Amino acid sequence: MWLSLSSAPLHDDAGATSGRVVMLKDVTASRLAELERRVRDNTDPLTGVANHTVFQERLRDEAAAAAAHGTPLSLVLFDVDHLKRINQLHGHRAGDEVLRETSRRVMACARPDDLFARVGGEKFALLMPGAGPVPALAVAERIRQAIAGLPVPPAGRVTISAGVASVSDEDGPGLYTLADGARYWAKSTGRDRCVAYDPAEVTVTSGDEYRRYLERQGVLSTIRALARAVDARDVSTREHSDRVASLASRIALELGWDTHSTDLLYDAGLLHDIGKIGIPDAVLFKPGRLTPDEYALITTHSELGAQIVAGALSEQQVAWVRGHHERWGGGGYPDDLSGDDIPEGARILALADAWDVMTIARTYSTPRPTDEAVAECVRESGAQFWPEAVDVLVRLVRDGLVGADGPDDAAEVFPPAPARAADAAPADHA
Repeated sequence: MWLSLSSAPLHDDAGATSGRVVMLKDVTASRLAELERRVRDNTDPLTGVANHTVFQERLRDEAAAAAAHGTPLSLVLFDVDHLKRINQLHGHRAGDEVLRETSRRVMACARPDDLFARVGGEKFALLMPGAGPVPALAVAERIRQAIAGLPVPPAGRVTISAGVASVSDEDGPGLYTLADGARYWAKSTGRDRCVAYDPAEVTVTSGDEYRRYLERQGVLSTIRALARAVDARDVSTREHSDRVASLASRIALELGWDTHSTDLLYDAGLLHDIGKIGIPDAVLFKPGRLTPDEYALITTHSELGAQIVAGALSEQQVAWVRGHHERWGGGGYPDDLSGDDIPEGARILALADAWDVMTIARTYSTPRPTDEAVAECVRESGAQFWPEAVDVLVRLVRDGLVGADGPDDAAEVFPPAPARAADAAPADHA
């Protein structure tokens, strides 16, 4: 209970002070409200740990103290690997639970005087006054093991990439930059690891290499914006690329892909139709079948797309974008590959793309019921589609994890292998 004390003098008839009146007022409610406001202002609402503002203030103060007294100060910066993928596959509630559970496990590893804060979407900071590089790295490794050691349902095993910097003469922003460079090095060299700042390695990474990384990210952001512009050209294809990317990622995980490779496939899936930026609307959204010339124009989009993303994606991802219309039994485009010659990511994208085309309404077609779409996939297993991927998709549908709520062009759905003759019959969209 909080009480407010006030008093006032009492006067007799002659005006002399004869005593005082003391008044007590219960101010508990207002004091509690003030404390709650301070907690809200200083706390991340999702995880309950300190927020970015508190961290910045404490970092400045601790860096100044370390410089003044020559005492060590360490900073651990880490983020949750593949959180975007967790959100895509399991929903944002699952992603939020990962962040909360991560925070709980970190708090169990931190020292009493450490400050733990959430400083970004999936980025956290642990400020360790008085700790040098060896104990700081040991704590970071203990945190990494605590997070990876037990799965977080429904996301499963969760990992982090951490960077550690420890200096006594750096200002706050300088220390943060060093730790962030080490964190980036941890992510770029495999994830699920802790890296201590080393001038021989991390300076290069946080300098020229990090700048190139940011440049690539800028290019990729521009290309993604173009891809969304392609989807938005027709109301029926909006979010097509997102659905294809999500379904392809889920199939890949079921096939045993690791999370890093699945992440690469997701990015390729987002951009698989970027080449359609060069296809006129009159052809791309034409009702009914296409003329041979129109079909030939449509088939250029995968090759054009590969050329567009070549500066932003890896060679492997470029091959997936290029090959997402190849057929398992041959006769696809642009390279007429078949079987194991088709990159595995392209095989998965081909199925995810076709599923979305079949099950989502288009301006020129109605969606197929889920059972009909499944039957079509099974019929084309070994002909158009990779049988192993079809088996996984059927199982996902059977288990209720995939339904008729995802993927672009209705005529692109399962076009028969185009005839090679110059006078081939008009074809559907591809």
